[in-house]
Amino acid sequence: MSKSNWRSFKASLEHKGKIYILKGRIHLRCSVFPGEVEVISINDIPTNQVLPGMPEIPYTTTLSHPFSLPAKPIAASFTLKMDGTAILFSPLSLPDGEVAVFPRTRGMVIIQDTKWRALRTLVEQALDDKLHQRITAVCRQQNATLVFELWGANNQHTVQYDTLLRLSLHTMIKGRNALQPWRLVKQVAKAYSIPIVDELVRVAPSPLREQTLLQMGQKLVIEQENENNPQMGLYRYEGVVLNIETQSRGWQWKFKPRSMEEYHRLARVKIMPVTVFHLLWKLVDRGEEVSLAALLETMIKEYGHEAVSQQQSAIARHYWFWLSKYYDMTVSPEDVTVRFS
Repeated sequence: MSKSNWRSFKASLEHKGKIYILKGRIHLRCSVFPGEVEVISINDIPTNQVLPGMPEIPYTTTLSHPFSLPAKPIAASFTLKMDGTAILFSPLSLPDGEVAVFPRTRGMVIIQDTKWRALRTLVEQALDDKLHQRITAVCRQQNATLVFELWGANNQHTVQYDTLLRLSLHTMIKGRNALQPWRLVKQVAKAYSIPIVDELVRVAPSPLREQTLLQMGQKLVIEQENENNPQMGLYRYEGVVLNIETQSRGWQWKFKPRSMEEYHRLARVKIMPVTVFHLLWKLVDRGEEVSLAALLETMIKEYGHEAVSQQQSAIARHYWFWLSKYYDMTVSPEDVTVRFS
């Protein structure tokens, strides 16, 4: 794995009135588990702990993660894909025997407010003390990572929600990268009164058929597309997630409505406004500087120098439109032109 994919960090964690200094590195690039954290030391005491990231859920047509049923599947569920910020909770063993469970994102080991988004404040608004206690109990007892989506009008990305702010569980991970079956996620959520994403359809028992599931996923997002209005820039739904489960494991794939699909990922033909907005919100969620130069650099890494170079002017227009729409910022002429070497 390339060293450039990792960023070293030093972070301060407060737990039960004590301060712990964490040192290590965090994995940033799109990969199997972006946001994976390696904690090397706590208060300069060596440790070797890994907090898993949350995988980028692939499309069923993604060549690197083609859709296929695992051996002995027992059920499949379609859940509503929420458009927000992935918030992860994992148990971390501290040198004094305490176990801390705290929120983080794919780019922030300790969640913080930035000038682009007050993420820490938003999480605190959605996460009251009792809910945090219940999440902590699950992470400790199950030795698992719980992944939520922080979504709503107060944490707007592309989809426009009427609900102000919610934190909804959608994934549970054990070990370093073992997704748990959806039925276990539901059981945990019910037992501990933890909010969870909506389940739209459940298909059981087996036999499950790939073609049937693909058709069902497409039908669901066609229905969602009827509620979206891309000409008016109004999006109500981002898509659905297909959760496949065996007796002990889970797998996920995603479907998106036509207006929300990122066609460049599939055909490398055209970078669309929704593509630019999607990556800008990723920069925001990682707590990084959201400049045009940073956007172009990120896009080059994901989609190649040639594709980005050919559409640089369009990307810049989408960028400044995004700034004016969400942050009321006007164009700064010296920032508009970014030269490629």
